[in-house]
Amino acid sequence: MRSSGNPMYQYPVEEFMRSVMIALGVAALAAGSFGQTASAAKSKMGCEIGKEVWNAGAGKCEPGTPKYAKKAAPVKAAAKKDVPK
Repeated sequence: MRSSGNPMYQYPVEEFMRSVMIALGVAALAAGSFGQTASAAKSKMGCEIGKEVWNAGAGKCEPGTPKYAKKAAPVKAAAKKDVPK
């Protein structure tokens, strides 16, 4: 639709407004994705990994560590190298 304004300035203003609206939409989507709270890693049953275990009798996650959790390898101290003088 054309308004009764000067046609020479009509289309550049519409293009500018269209690009501004697109930029605002993209900025709103980006802000929404960054604004969500971070969630902990969950197992397939919905328990937090390393903090909760699934109790089949109760049918829910309960605090605790799994029986068969993998042990972390011990950290070795850095060996001192002999530096010739």
